Amino acid sequence: MTPAVPQPRSSPDAAPGSADAALARRYATELGWATAGRAPLRLLTGALFDVLELPAEAGHAVLRRGVRTGPVLLSGTRMGLLVAAGGADELPGLLDWL
Repeated sequence: MTPAVPQPRSSPDAAPGSADAALARRYATELGWATAGRAPLRLLTGALFDVLELPAEAGHAVLRRGVRTGPVLLSGTRMGLLVAAGGADELPGLLDWL
């Protein structure tokens, strides 16, 4: 089962003991994901995973078809599917799979 990824939190000052620092530690220790920045946290792509970005409407259609994906990001009208590192280089094959 894929662990739930906590929602990012914005705060003007992410002190070492803050919730943002705790989320960064959780991303790193439980999920193996490196982060950058302080508020909001940003996930670093290219090492452990890439992001295949597409219109949210198309992403919802993929999810409705029951296609098994990794974690999914949603921001306004855009959706990001997290895929294995190097997966973005295989975009034509990924699109055929979707």
